[in-house]
Amino acid sequence: MIALTVNDAASDTSRMEAPSVRTMSRLTWWKLALAILSGFLAFLCFPPADIGPLVWAALIPLLLALTQVRPAGGFVLGLVFGFVFMGLYGSFMLLYGNVAWLATVTFQALFFGLFGLSAALCNRSPHPAFRALSVAAVWTLVEMFRGGIGGLGFTVGNLGYTQYDQLPMLQTAAMVGHYGLGFFIAVINASVTQVLLSTMPGVWLRPAIHPAQFAHLAGRTTLTGFITIVLLFVWGFLVAGMPDDTEAEPIEAAVVQASLWERDGGTGRDANKALERYLELSEPIPESVDLIVWPEVAIPGVITWEPEFRQKLAELAMDKSAWLVAGAHEMDEKSRLYNSLFVFSPEGEQTDVYRKVILVPFGEHVPMRERFPWLARFALRTIDFHPGDDHKLFDLGNVHGGPLICFEAIFPHAVRENTLMGADFIIFATSDAWAAGTFQIAQHSATAPLRAVESRRYVVRAGTWGRSKIIAPNGEILAEVPIAEAGAAWATIEPRRELSTYHRWGDAPLLAICALLMFLGISGRPRMEMLEVPDDDMTETEAS
Repeated sequence: MIALTVNDAASDTSRMEAPSVRTMSRLTWWKLALAILSGFLAFLCFPPADIGPLVWAALIPLLLALTQVRPAGGFVLGLVFGFVFMGLYGSFMLLYGNVAWLATVTFQALFFGLFGLSAALCNRSPHPAFRALSVAAVWTLVEMFRGGIGGLGFTVGNLGYTQYDQLPMLQTAAMVGHYGLGFFIAVINASVTQVLLSTMPGVWLRPAIHPAQFAHLAGRTTLTGFITIVLLFVWGFLVAGMPDDTEAEPIEAAVVQASLWERDGGTGRDANKALERYLELSEPIPESVDLIVWPEVAIPGVITWEPEFRQKLAELAMDKSAWLVAGAHEMDEKSRLYNSLFVFSPEGEQTDVYRKVILVPFGEHVPMRERFPWLARFALRTIDFHPGDDHKLFDLGNVHGGPLICFEAIFPHAVRENTLMGADFIIFATSDAWAAGTFQIAQHSATAPLRAVESRRYVVRAGTWGRSKIIAPNGEILAEVPIAEAGAAWATIEPRRELSTYHRWGDAPLLAICALLMFLGISGRPRMEMLEVPDDDMTETEAS
């Protein structure tokens, strides 16, 4: 517990007794309104509005409200924020009905409720710098937790993804990952919140130090934060423009996108029609291309049952004298169904197959189906896919590609595992025809530049509906097929073998720093001596 002050806004000589902390920390309509406002502003930072710079201020209303409530109230405010933010962000789930949307949004909102509870506890710290840093640390830890809970993990909607097209700031991810980039964004939001708390007129709960001292420290904290961001921006601007000094022999890679609706073979209704369409779109690809990548489930059928499909893929690889990676379903001798990528060599041989390891919960499998059979009623399909044994690399002649399928690409640890195994570049194959007409496609594709910068690898991303693109290690888009259009795009990529700082160390350093900052914030450290202030200027009380 620490002493908080309640300042009276009245300027006349006859001062009324200030309300108690218990009264001031109650949930009120304006605090809920601030949480709702932040949820809406956070949504605007992502596609379709895509106002990325807004994220540097979007959390301020929520964080300001969290300084005025107890932990239980913080949980409610976080829950409200999460429901508004994820309700709008995840509105594409309405394609599967109101129940699916409500269940998804409610589950995700619980994480933001946890943030609100923990951030309210950080009000115990009297120093604005530690209040801001601890709140940012809590936000980052919740993002890590949200993305690291196994089969129910989810990272889209994290703050770092808003900077996918801001190349200078994007370079920070090469050092600390998209979680670290989100930490810096949260620090700025929390620092400005402390400045507002120290300067806004009216009756507010504030730390029990002299208001002038708190305002001075808050200003210095925010100034330090902005200087840090400017330095990171300048560093990123210089790094993004530096030439690639790799000595590895470059190759040319191509992606193909058909943008097929369900009625045109996009979901298995007509696998033959889909195959023919992809073959047609691959024709313009020049013979100089060394690698052609088709999306996940480009052939929406069980390819192990259709030898003529494999024959046509082999013929394309031979005709183009290129490696071909194509997605389709696969069934093994035990009748287990897999979501797979198949590799064909320039000689027309099927040389490898990758089976998707991280499956979409309730989309590709039902978690704990055996223990809780009733969960199957919420599944989107009647049969579960079986996960692959582990991540692997594709041997593509003189280079090695690290394949990932759709959902897997939102997890930075999956890409890191590939680079640690020796991937020279990353292959993303995704199927998003199910979301055609929604902004989910733009949201999902916005995660790919982060993976490129985190790994300092070229990324070759092929989607059924978009955005298929080839991304440089600095996050720059080298070639692409726009959303909902059909075609092929190709560009030169260079194998990269050195590890980025982030992939060398992973999330462990950031996790340790954030855990320490959260402890300092919640424990109310460092302690500060309260300056002498006239009795008529403040009322002290205890806040638990």
